[in-house]
Amino acid sequence: MGKLFWKIFLGFSLTLLVTVAGVGGAIYLNEKTASGEEGFLRDRRADFVVGVTANALQYGGEAGAKALLEHWPGHKVPTVLVINQHHQDILNRTVRSETLQQAIHALDQSPPIPSVRRVQASNGNQYILFIPAEGADSAGPPRYNLQLQIFIALLASLLFSAGFALYLSRPIKLLRRASRRLAEGDLSTRVSPELGNRNDELIELGADFDYMATRLQTLLDAQRLLLHDVSHELRSPVARMRLAVGLAQQQPDKLASALSRIERETERLDELLGQMLTLSRLESGISSENSETLNLNDLLATIIQDANFEAQAVGSSITFHAADEVILQGHYELLRRAFENIIRNALKYNQAGQAVTVSILKTQSAVIVEVRDHGPGLPETEIESVFQPFYRVRGTEKAGHVGYGLGLAIAKRAIEHHQGNISLSNCDDGGLCVRCTFPLTAAPA
Repeated sequence: MGKLFWKIFLGFSLTLLVTVAGVGGAIYLNEKTASGEEGFLRDRRADFVVGVTANALQYGGEAGAKALLEHWPGHKVPTVLVINQHHQDILNRTVRSETLQQAIHALDQSPPIPSVRRVQASNGNQYILFIPAEGADSAGPPRYNLQLQIFIALLASLLFSAGFALYLSRPIKLLRRASRRLAEGDLSTRVSPELGNRNDELIELGADFDYMATRLQTLLDAQRLLLHDVSHELRSPVARMRLAVGLAQQQPDKLASALSRIERETERLDELLGQMLTLSRLESGISSENSETLNLNDLLATIIQDANFEAQAVGSSITFHAADEVILQGHYELLRRAFENIIRNALKYNQAGQAVTVSILKTQSAVIVEVRDHGPGLPETEIESVFQPFYRVRGTEKAGHVGYGLGLAIAKRAIEHHQGNISLSNCDDGGLCVRCTFPLTAAPA
């Protein structure tokens, strides 16, 4: 058992013991005081016993009262005294004169006390009936002594305290062990199955712990996968650069072409590292850009104007439709990179002779930007997967347009950074439609 168990156990035990001792002491003192003051019992059991004896005496005389007391039902004869005119008990039991005087004095009280009665028997004699407080036994329900009551109360208190302490300390102990296993690298650790069918805040704490462990495992798995993909992407240009250097050393006459190759690979590395840095900042929630008021129409028009040069080179074009002017609060550079990635990605897969369409639709609550191409589209099973870094759909890339699989991943995180969302869907007549939705009231973090 841990320290918490003993603290809870001792705390509750002491509290219950003090409570039981206080209540028991108050009851004991009250009964003792009452008995000492009057000298006779005056409770319901005494009323009942005295009443039954009085009826027997009134209708059966002394013989009837003696017969009743001698054949009293139960294991013990009551100590009700029947005092005759000579101040003696009819069964010759000891009668304290002081107690008798108190009983006689009680007969004159108003209202009358039911447990002290004066009865006239059938022979004309009067008798006084009462139960003395000292050594009294009214023959009611069995009464346990004070030591036994204290022992039962103490045992019940200890059992309750132990059970309650175990109830509280066990889940905390499980959470502590699980936290330690999680810190040691066991990311599959979960506590909800071990907590059972509890229905309290501790089971909610266990569920939160499991959510944290699941989230941590997902993030670490994603980081490991990202590290693997980054390593793989970096090895290819570095290998080509080493080949170019080796070729230049062996064939000095091809030095110019080797340097040109090295320059292109260096540019690719620079582009890859730049995209990775942007993705890392977006995933960590860190942005060096300040939020500003920007014109979304002007932003898209600038991107489209630059991209149209590349579109004309492959026999395509980009058209732009916007019925309303849209002003947003956001990070200019992040949105520029997001839409540039989306538009260049659409242009890369678009069929020659077809136009890529970019449009802005403004509603009462949101702004929607759609980019639609006329390419092969995506398999339905892989639409969500393309937002993962370094994910490529096999069989859809064109020769000479090999990317790193980071464009849509950056776009998704940049748009979500502005409280928006991005979705992909295949068009009925072919091609892919990218829809970006921004709430008008949302502001970037």
